[in-house]
Amino acid sequence: MKTFTFQISVAFAVMFAVLLTGGVQEAVAKPKVQTTTIKITTRGYEPTKLKFRKGIPTRVTFPRTTDATCVKEIVLPDFNIRRALPLNQPVTVEFTPNKRGTFTFVCGMNMMRGQLIVQ
Repeated sequence: MKTFTFQISVAFAVMFAVLLTGGVQEAVAKPKVQTTTIKITTRGYEPTKLKFRKGIPTRVTFPRTTDATCVKEIVLPDFNIRRALPLNQPVTVEFTPNKRGTFTFVCGMNMMRGQLIVQ
């Protein structure tokens, strides 16, 4: 009888602990924010393609380390974003991709291109 009572007590303690901590976590929790960096070098954008998840706020930082390309600003037309990229001053762009697809980012002259793939 003592063993049975002990097992019930342990079961209630475990259930109480689960309730206090907010329940059982999912195996793969969604990140609260997606972050990445796209460097602007003499070779252009590095990397040129990035993947993101739909519906999750996104922060992309653009550090421009060269003056030898036309990339002096970044334009994400599908997200109505256009920002100047001062030399050696990282610029962070924030947006939430709310639909799936492939979206282009370009320089201000529309010559250098990259892709954001939203899944």
